Amino acid sequence: MSHRIPRPGAPRPGRPRRRSTTTVLTALTACTALALSACGGVENGVGKRTGTPELTESMPPAKSGVESLRWALYAEPSSLDPIYSNDFPPMEVLANVCESLLRIDPDFSFQPSLAASWTNPDPLTWVYQLREGVTFHSGAPMTAEDVAYSLGRNLDKSLGSYHDAVYKNVDSIAATGDREITVKLKKPDAQFNQAMATPAGRVVGKAESEKAGKKLGRPDGGVDCTGPFRLADWSAGKSITIERFDGYWDAKRAAKPAKVEFEFIRDPAARTTAMLAGELDGSWFVPASGYGKLLAQGGDGGTADAGGEGNTSLYFGRTSGSYVGMVTDLKGPLADVKIRKALSLAIDRKGIISAAVSGAAEPLKAPAAPGTWGYAQPELKAAYEALPDPSGPVEEAKKLVAEAGAPAEPITIAVTGSQSEMPVIGTEIKRAGESIGLKVDIKTLPADNYNALYSDAKAREGIDMLFSLWQADYPDPTAIYQYLQTGDTFNFAQWSDPEFDRLINEAKATADNEQRAELIVQAQKIAVDQSIWIPLYTPFNPLYLNPDLTGAPLSSVQLTYPWAADIGGRK
Repeated sequence: MSHRIPRPGAPRPGRPRRRSTTTVLTALTACTALALSACGGVENGVGKRTGTPELTESMPPAKSGVESLRWALYAEPSSLDPIYSNDFPPMEVLANVCESLLRIDPDFSFQPSLAASWTNPDPLTWVYQLREGVTFHSGAPMTAEDVAYSLGRNLDKSLGSYHDAVYKNVDSIAATGDREITVKLKKPDAQFNQAMATPAGRVVGKAESEKAGKKLGRPDGGVDCTGPFRLADWSAGKSITIERFDGYWDAKRAAKPAKVEFEFIRDPAARTTAMLAGELDGSWFVPASGYGKLLAQGGDGGTADAGGEGNTSLYFGRTSGSYVGMVTDLKGPLADVKIRKALSLAIDRKGIISAAVSGAAEPLKAPAAPGTWGYAQPELKAAYEALPDPSGPVEEAKKLVAEAGAPAEPITIAVTGSQSEMPVIGTEIKRAGESIGLKVDIKTLPADNYNALYSDAKAREGIDMLFSLWQADYPDPTAIYQYLQTGDTFNFAQWSDPEFDRLINEAKATADNEQRAELIVQAQKIAVDQSIWIPLYTPFNPLYLNPDLTGAPLSSVQLTYPWAADIGGRK
């Protein structure tokens, strides 16, 4: 499972997580198409360049606890019921309060959590051995009945779980022992097990949940879970407070902050102002317009001090995100693969990154970003690095156009000014195409009209390419490549390759990590060769953190990992 990151008013195809107008991607529109590469660096607020934001793998672990954290969310959660959490604010809170059977660690690897271990005795069965000594925030011990109840809520059509796609192949869920859960499938599905590390695998206490009824997850109903923090207060329209749970089962991972107060700050400028004024301890929703000021305030360019000292306040970590150009029509000017590959070769990806996202990204070689490598990482990394550079010599691109013959009609690309990175990207695509003899038209649409392109085939008529940022819900390339399979809702071009379909279907059904990686590598090569989704960049994960604090994970696991528990003092 993965999701497109839409903006307000966007449909929920496959129930992706919605995101508000707040975006960390801000275009420097003063840069021209012919000088993208000259627009590098970030303004520090007084006209001085601070350089390209630096990717930081990790920061020093905390050495002490703290009394409290003040954290900014861009919106108030609509619900804290785990089955309705598919938006950034509720997931960021629940990652600290509720736990899943598995956990995704900051290195994007899958680890045990409420399930101490699991097996796949046959292709249609997943068996989970539950951890002993786990207590809910209510004080009740976690049982197999609680887990079966929690997972089973996703099968109840009357509840309308947002994770229904994860459970589409599930036939039954049952407690088959005091500490054992058995899931029977209708067909082999290795992705189900991976999804148990996401909100789809969250566990709640049965007794308290049934007692809360329809109030579960609301300000007046609460939620009973097992995480290192418990929900303490929800002041509707203002804030949510979580407190350290002293009965947490893993003493080594006990929360360092005594409490965390999440404040709802919708206005991006107001968030930046609060960060600069020291009124917040942290937030992942950092407007790119504030990068320069925050880096300048930190004084060391955003690099974590290995010794644990320094004034850093803004960091950039890895994500599993892929920003791609999605071909939507294979009957028009992009019908010939040579034209698609030529256009891809001519794109200045480093220039786009510099101008569109203030340098906070890396060029992307394939539709699935390195952040999706949650297993068999050496094999997947080697295959990715062996892929050709997507931004190649212009002469090679011109040669491909000459071989195919430049189409008479222009390539029409759709952009929207409501996503500030997109006009810059569109302008560069136009420059790239025209530099190799192609005609390119830009069609600028209002936000609602652009969002309609993702769900309405008629709205896409006359459009040859649109753009989107995709984020995998769990680290597996199949979470991205499945959308290029024949007949998929997001395969807008209606591209079909039987061998690609076979490889991805086998990968999704294969529990063995090495075997799955081999299948993905083969499918990835086909996807890259065909250029149906043209990879542009993988964005960084921006994090503002009070310079007196450390320990936060920097990779984009804040929606699934109990990140707040790790944050504490530097001394």
